[in-house]
Amino acid sequence: MNRSLSITTAILAVSIAVVIHSLSTFEGGPHNGPRPIPQEAVPIWQTSELHWFVRFFMGYLYGVLGHVATMTICPSVIDWHNQKEVLLAQECMKRGRSAEDLDLAPLERMFDVNDVFIDRPEGESGNPLRVTLLKKQKSPEIANHPNAPLILFMHGGGFTVRAVKKIQSMLIFDELLKLDGDGTMMDSATFAMVEYRLAPEHAYPAATNDCLLALNHLVKEMGLGKGGVHVAGSSAGGTLAMETTLKALNIVDTFFVDEPVLPFPTTTTTVDNNKEVKWTMDSPSVRRYAYTRMPPVSWLEWSLRAYTGIETVSGEEDNLTLGTITTNVDITGGAMTASEWIQKRNDIDSTTLLPSIPLPRLILVTAMGDPLRDGGLAFKEVYAEALRKEKELLEQNYSNIAKAKGERTDDLPISKAKHFETYSGHVGFYLFEPASFSLIMKEWYDEMYDVWQSRIRKQ
Repeated sequence: MNRSLSITTAILAVSIAVVIHSLSTFEGGPHNGPRPIPQEAVPIWQTSELHWFVRFFMGYLYGVLGHVATMTICPSVIDWHNQKEVLLAQECMKRGRSAEDLDLAPLERMFDVNDVFIDRPEGESGNPLRVTLLKKQKSPEIANHPNAPLILFMHGGGFTVRAVKKIQSMLIFDELLKLDGDGTMMDSATFAMVEYRLAPEHAYPAATNDCLLALNHLVKEMGLGKGGVHVAGSSAGGTLAMETTLKALNIVDTFFVDEPVLPFPTTTTTVDNNKEVKWTMDSPSVRRYAYTRMPPVSWLEWSLRAYTGIETVSGEEDNLTLGTITTNVDITGGAMTASEWIQKRNDIDSTTLLPSIPLPRLILVTAMGDPLRDGGLAFKEVYAEALRKEKELLEQNYSNIAKAKGERTDDLPISKAKHFETYSGHVGFYLFEPASFSLIMKEWYDEMYDVWQSRIRKQ
């Protein structure tokens, strides 16, 4: 009896050890490569800021379910005109991109769905841009509801994968429709999903160009967004939402930035003693969460290479600590510089210094357990500085104009920024924090409603 119990216990112990070992390593993960792991890295099971279930699912199980890290062995630069090279690279990336196949949200059952295909400008490679439009089922025609808002959504996936775009779109749009209650504002609202070109087939700024192309076509050619234009994006899509908003300040009213991919600037000295600015994923949060599977730091670096056209040379980076690879390209297009927001605002025309057109309102989400957290926090400070500069300019210019006209100066409308911290790792709050998700959507809805009401009053 005791012998049988001992054998059973031994088998159970070995089985548990095998499971733990298989979950502790994953293809493309930090344990499976030659590069040093940051000294600050904390094992996932020790990240006490996360709930134990989130640690298990986002930290271990996702390494089995999601395979994006397998893409790190694939070429990060592809000649789009070489069909053989493209096919070989896409075959290599096939497993990592299989996450697209898990996108089974029944959009057609919940919304009216329509695809729009937009021709690209002459000289741009790729097929016509596909934008999927969602509307409330049996909603009134735009002609009968002209003041409906437009929501432009950019999915995540490190600029290289179309990750869970349908699931997130379903959750966000459905929640906004529920918040609208009687359908006063959202009855004919359009939720547009942009199927932007992916890297490495198409490097920066192809994805941003696609988002801007979609926005301009929907607003200027189709006449959507008369009740407000709102830009949103998650992860890499959050980065695209930032740059799209920056380059379309005369169109966008609010923007929702969820856990964006934001490299940090770093200054290096060249061999001839010149200063050179480069960009890197390296940050305290990248180092602390270097073991995470969602998203793997090795894949974030590979995606940065792919998106900025940097070729991976085997062996040359083996001694670089994970997370410290650099690129010469600012993938935010200047969105991480406060003065750039003010300059773009002022470039539209001289009237933009008046309080009628403030900077867009920002809803920003960051997450504990997310390697990208520090990038989001840095953008919070950048945009806060932009808002401070905007307020100073508006107060100065509006005060002079108002005094000349004998008007009051105490009703100056100033833009707002709201930040929310979640606790379920990268994009985990959609599933694991329903109360937080509802709160964030309610705050964004309220901002949309303010914009919508102001449009109604101006009629």
